[in-house]
Amino acid sequence: MRNDTIGTKALIEVKNLSFAYEDKMVINNINLSIASNEKIAVVGPNGAGKSTFFLNLNGVLQPDGGEIYLFGKKIGKKDFLELRKKVGFVFQDADSQLIASNVKAEISFGPVNLGLSRDEVIKRVDETIEYMSLSNLQERAPHYLSGGEKKSVSIADILAMEPELFIFDEPMAALDPVNAEKVERILEKLHQDGKTLLIATHDVEFAYRFADRILVFADGSLIADGTPNQIFKSPEILRQAHLKKPFALAVWEALIAGQIVTNEDDYPLTPEEIVSRITYSLTET
Repeated sequence: MRNDTIGTKALIEVKNLSFAYEDKMVINNINLSIASNEKIAVVGPNGAGKSTFFLNLNGVLQPDGGEIYLFGKKIGKKDFLELRKKVGFVFQDADSQLIASNVKAEISFGPVNLGLSRDEVIKRVDETIEYMSLSNLQERAPHYLSGGEKKSVSIADILAMEPELFIFDEPMAALDPVNAEKVERILEKLHQDGKTLLIATHDVEFAYRFADRILVFADGSLIADGTPNQIFKSPEILRQAHLKKPFALAVWEALIAGQIVTNEDDYPLTPEEIVSRITYSLTET
């Protein structure tokens, strides 16, 4: 399927990327290019290599084979610090990321370690607190916050470092529906403000309605790269990656099969959109 940013000046590109833990190959021969302002969901079963791939992308791990390019520049051994500055990683477990005594100090940690001036650190922290609506929490200890509040602070940590690419590992994991919706709104806001997002998720409903591109990992390989419809309409991809078809897509296909609707090109992304389309169709007849 698609890899249509290769050949252009991609934000980040990997060629034949491989990584092994001891003698076990965890990711194998990954070729991928990401353009600025894409919002990409990464799906696949546990153990498929998604997290290891992310850690290679932001320089925490160094690949055993292949190459990484940042804005067309090949990343060498001396450049991995620069890669970590440009690729921010929000971990699945916020507690593993939060270390400071209060939220304001927590958010300042990254900019301080980038070696920025005091004035620049203060500016970034203040802007991030306002952007993430954390003013009422800035003096609170992060580890005593709720799960949703911790997730917001962990995103703020990375936002203050102003990376080019945001990587999220299961950002809605362990959150209740209200806080999961809040995180999704934050992700949409980041994208609307020009940020590039790469998001690992097991939630096919979220991936289908949110992403404009989906990467599918299985057994350490990138087995598919395409639009949500291309991915989720393929029985073979769903079988290989142990994925379910999103509810809205399954219902719309059933409506098409029953000749209740005829539009086979513009698929609704949510149950609410299905109801809206059918209601509109009925009022037009």
